[in-house]
Parts: sequence; structure tokens; C-alpha cells
Amino acid sequence: MPSFWKVVKQVIEESDVLIEVLDARFPEETRNKEIEDKIKNRRKPLIYILNKSDLLKEKIKDIEIKLNPHIFVSAKDNLGTTKLRKLLLDITEARPLTVGVLGYPNTGKSSLINCLKQRRSALTSPTPGFTKGMQKIRISRHIYLIDTPGVFPYLEKDEGKHALINVKDYRKLQDPESIAIKILDNAYEKNPKIIEELYKVKPKEDSEKTLELIARKFNWLIKKGNPNLDLTSRKIIQDWQRGKLIL
Repeated sequence: MPSFWKVVKQVIEESDVLIEVLDARFPEETRNKEIEDKIKNRRKPLIYILNKSDLLKEKIKDIEIKLNPHIFVSAKDNLGTTKLRKLLLDITEARPLTVGVLGYPNTGKSSLINCLKQRRSALTSPTPGFTKGMQKIRISRHIYLIDTPGVFPYLEKDEGKHALINVKDYRKLQDPESIAIKILDNAYEKNPKIIEELYKVKPKEDSEKTLELIARKFNWLIKKGNPNLDLTSRKIIQDWQRGKLIL
């Protein structure tokens, strides 16, 4: 992690404008305040990109965001990128313009760059933490983007938060069961049919029992026919992280 922070500091120093890529479902949770403070100290313009907006259940016009300037983007559906290009060229007179792309792991930084360039230049993966170094990519005659590895704030060690905001690989979690139960609790509270439609079980108010029902439904079992709660929990977290379980 310290080496990643060294890259981040270099990107901030070299860039004319910075983009912080947030997950549109969790804008506040995916803000890296340490990065923002470093940008503010260098007096560089900062644009907030709310990526993965295709996973939102609400209409964008109904969502109140206090971060400015901000743009809702879907790299998957190529939405919001024209507006972003215009804002980048309007926000500063620097030419050529160097734009640093920063944020938590797996918020879609590389996917955003590929969407802006209209072809695959930055390597991408659904696995959090895939980008390991700094890449400088030309997306037009006037604009260069610098992709970076995602970084966590130094003192943030909340595995549950990292799983829920999709910045930690579900396969690497130490306590997947408690995280899966939290996801099921939230789904049951909002609309139990969400669980029923995806997993074909009648959910219970006690999410531990729902977890067992899902394990048995899909025959995810261990010795003596007991439910494999570890495997089932990771499957539920995977569905959440891949956007199949939308609350």
C-alpha cells in the first residue's frame, strides 16, 4: 500500500485536473478523504464521477448529490462521457490536459478510461485491486488520462464496508457470513421479493435461516448434508458485488 500511495502522490503532482471515481450507489462511502485533502492542498481542480449509475434503482434526477462538480456516468453503457469531456476542457486552459484518475479499488477507473477512449487501453478486471501501477493514456488530441491503482485510506480496516462497497474481493474476506447476513437483512427490510426472485426461496425475517435455505436450494452442502454457509455467503456477496442483487 505505501508504494501505491507514492504513485498517487506522483499523479496528483503531474496532473492538471483530478477525477475521483465513486460508486454511484455509495458515493459517500467510496470517497477517499485523504486523497481529496492532498488534491486540495495542491489546489488542483477535482471532478467527482459517480460511476456504475446503471446499477441505480432511483432515477438520477431524483438523487441529491452535494459534491460539485459531479457527473453521473455508466462506463458500461457509455453514458455521461460526452459531458465529462466537455467539462474537462472547460475547467482549465491547460493544453495538452493531463487528468489523473483516482479512487478506491474497483470503482471502475480503468473502465471509465476505456469508455472515454472508445477502445480497451487500460486493463480491467472485476477483481478489486487489479490495476497495479500507473498508466498514461491518450484519449484525444488534447487529453491524457493517468490510471492508477485504487487505494484505501491508511487507517481504514473495515472489511465489512469494503465488501459492501465492492472494493474487496469476496474470495478474500475473513468473515463472509456476517457480511452476507447484513446484505440479506437489508434486502429483507427493503423488499423480501428481491431475495425470493433471485434465489427462489421464501425469505425469513431471521437472515441466518434464509442463508441456510439458499444453501439447501442450490445444494451448497458439506458433510452430513449440512449447509455450506461459507460458500453460500461468498456467493451472495459475489451477486451483490456484480450487481445481480440490487436493493
